[in-house]
Amino acid sequence: MRSNILSGARSCVIAFVVVGMLNLPVMAASSKPLGMVISADHASLDNAQAAVGADIYSGDALATDAVGSLRVKVGPGQVYLLSSSAATLVPLENKTQAKVDHGTMGFSTSSPEQLEIGTPLGTIRGADSQRVFGQVAVLSPSRMQISVYEGTLLVTALNGEQKTIEQGQTYEATLAAPEPGGGQNQAGVGGTGINWKHVATVAVVAGAVGGTALALWIVESESCSNPPCN
Repeated sequence: MRSNILSGARSCVIAFVVVGMLNLPVMAASSKPLGMVISADHASLDNAQAAVGADIYSGDALATDAVGSLRVKVGPGQVYLLSSSAATLVPLENKTQAKVDHGTMGFSTSSPEQLEIGTPLGTIRGADSQRVFGQVAVLSPSRMQISVYEGTLLVTALNGEQKTIEQGQTYEATLAAPEPGGGQNQAGVGGTGINWKHVATVAVVAGAVGGTALALWIVESESCSNPPCN
């Protein structure tokens, strides 16, 4: 009887060790940094003051105050939070998603397949393998504005509908009204499709900074990968 108990106990210990070893790669993958702070001004990282060179992990809260800004390197590209903005980075199967909760995010990458922008209305990514510069302003849970400075962006709504936005275009997107008897979407608002309105060319986009100024900033600074960057 005693030998049977000891044998069973040994089997349990071995099983726990094996399961733990199998989970090690998963734990290592989840703890891998997704980005790095390149510059920060009145900005926070996971509720602490953001510091240049700090690693960013999945789910870390990124935020800027009313006069703040935050620039982050994500793989071969960058994302940039303007004032009064909040976002997080999350890993996907073969890319990183920068999720914008509210405010304005600029983004630039030479490898669009590795970066996706998440919003309450849907996702934004490069339409092909060409370099992209863009900006999205989440104005409310049901409205956003997207500008394209270079390349082509593909926007996929919550219901799967897609919209292509070409270089030099700015569109305002609003969640479509819900169908009679319909429920709510992920933002807590009825409807999952998007109504599109062409607003202007990026040369006259208004916002926390001019669209053209943001595009020039990204072009001049994207090569910086080792902070501090001026």
